[in-house]
Amino acid sequence: MTGLLDLTSPFLSTLDQPLAALLPAAGRLAVWGLVAASLSMALYALLSPQRRLRGVKAAAAEARQALDDHEGGVAEAMPLIGRMFRSALAQLGLVLGPAVLASLPVLFMIVWLSGTYGHFLPDSITAVDLRVEPSGLAARWLPEEGGEVGNPPSTAPRIQVIDAADQVIETVEIDAAVTSLHKRQWWNSLIANPLGYLPAEGVLERIDIDLPRQEVLSLGSDWLPGWMRGWEAVFFAALLAASLAIKFIFRLV
Repeated sequence: MTGLLDLTSPFLSTLDQPLAALLPAAGRLAVWGLVAASLSMALYALLSPQRRLRGVKAAAAEARQALDDHEGGVAEAMPLIGRMFRSALAQLGLVLGPAVLASLPVLFMIVWLSGTYGHFLPDSITAVDLRVEPSGLAARWLPEEGGEVGNPPSTAPRIQVIDAADQVIETVEIDAAVTSLHKRQWWNSLIANPLGYLPAEGVLERIDIDLPRQEVLSLGSDWLPGWMRGWEAVFFAALLAASLAIKFIFRLV
C-alpha cells in the first residue's frame, strides 16, 4: 500500500532517470533543491495575501519604531508594546496557513529522496548489522544467492529471525534499501514501508537494518563529516539558497 506522501515518488523517479545521464548525484540533488524551492515559493506567493502582509509588516515596523522612540515609563509604553505584539501576531496568522501548505512539495520530495538517495544494499560479501525487538530473538543476514559473473543474482538478500531454540520464525526478502522493518503504524498511511510490514499478531516487533549510506560528495571525504556527504546537505543547501533568492527577487513577505 502506498502512503500519501509516496504518491509522487514514481513520477519523480521517472524524471530523475534522464538527469542521471547528465549529472552526478550531487548535481541532481541541487536541481531537485531548486525545483522544490520554486514550487514551494510559488505556492506560498499564490496562497498568501501579499498586499495585506505588506500592510501588516509596515504597521509592525511603525509600532517598533514608536516603542524605540518612547522615553516615558513602562506604564505609558504598554499600549505601544501591545500594538507591536498584535501586529506580529496578525502577520503570523496570515502566513501560517500558506506556509504550511507551501511546504507540501518539499515534504513529497524529501520522502522520495530519502528512499532513493539514502542507503544502498551492499554486495553479497558484506555483512550487515541487525537489531531485533524483542531482545530474546536474533537475526542473521543472508546475502544474495545465485547468478553468475556478469549476471544479477537470482534472489535478493534476506533476513532470517530466529528464536532462542534456533528456530526460524520469520524470513524477509530485502529488495529495497530500507533501514527498519516493523508492524504497520498509523503514520504508514503517510509514508509506506517498501518492504511491507511484520505480522500484527507475531512476536517480532521490529528489525533495524544497518545499511550503508550513500555518499554523494566524494570531495573532502577525509575531513567532511559523514552526515554532510549524504543527500541531505546538498539538497537542503540548494533548497535554502534558492528559497532566499526567490524571496528576495520577488520581494515576498
